[in-house]
Amino acid sequence: MARKPRVHYEDAIYHVMARGNNRDRVFESEEDKAKYLKILADYKERYDFKLYAYVVMDNHVHLLLQVGKDPLAKIMQGIQQRYTQYYNWHHKHSGHVFEQRYKAFICEEESYIMALICYIHQNPVKANILEGINYSWSSHQAYVSRLQGLVNVEFILNILSIKPNEAMTKYLALVGTAVDRPKYKDEKEQEKETQKAWLQAETEKGQTELMWEQLVAKITVEEEVNQEKLIGKCRIRQVVAARKRLIYEAINRSIMTKMQLAKLLQIDPANITRIWQAKVGSKEIK
Repeated sequence: MARKPRVHYEDAIYHVMARGNNRDRVFESEEDKAKYLKILADYKERYDFKLYAYVVMDNHVHLLLQVGKDPLAKIMQGIQQRYTQYYNWHHKHSGHVFEQRYKAFICEEESYIMALICYIHQNPVKANILEGINYSWSSHQAYVSRLQGLVNVEFILNILSIKPNEAMTKYLALVGTAVDRPKYKDEKEQEKETQKAWLQAETEKGQTELMWEQLVAKITVEEEVNQEKLIGKCRIRQVVAARKRLIYEAINRSIMTKMQLAKLLQIDPANITRIWQAKVGSKEIK
């Protein structure tokens, strides 16, 4: 019997694990690992997902990514098929390279996501690889150098702190703390929870859109600004001030998350955090 397709849950963050068939090596050389990351980058650009952490070991891969409109199944099918074609051609191999069903688990809590980043980056340490945490084929070095590109490091670091040095200190402290492998439910139970989360998300999406529209209309009237300019790129001082109020109230009323606002208003997540914290600070002073 064919497996049921996974439910697509837009904006969901997944911990994905893909292992070699029969747990065999699927990355024989550094060239193979570099090729997998190149394919990952190509599909990231094609499907506009966000990648928060990765590690490419000899016989498996861990990814922490957030999907957009395109489902995880479509993304992973493309990545795995492309690498399989490459591997079979270069290593005179035929048949499956990866296990047929990769594992994917939804991650919702911020603290859990942070723990997963640590767990992923600590994989080489636990495998007793000489490089340890500085393993060349994980995203740890991207965090240390704050390198923009394949990995969306700034969003995670800005959650830790908007002050660069403080964010890095907290990150290094996190990855220096031993983290056990996450305990997941079995796949059937996970699928049920994903379905439940999807249904809840669809319900909340309708409610969120209504509350957002009401908030935008309210601020448009009270601040006497044009609605299109309010949610656009207008730099008029009055509009900018109104937009900051909109961001603060949307977060304060739990209408939208910082991530959702950043995507909707096309503003860097770090700036969303700065606006929020500045408003919170001004409220506390008063």
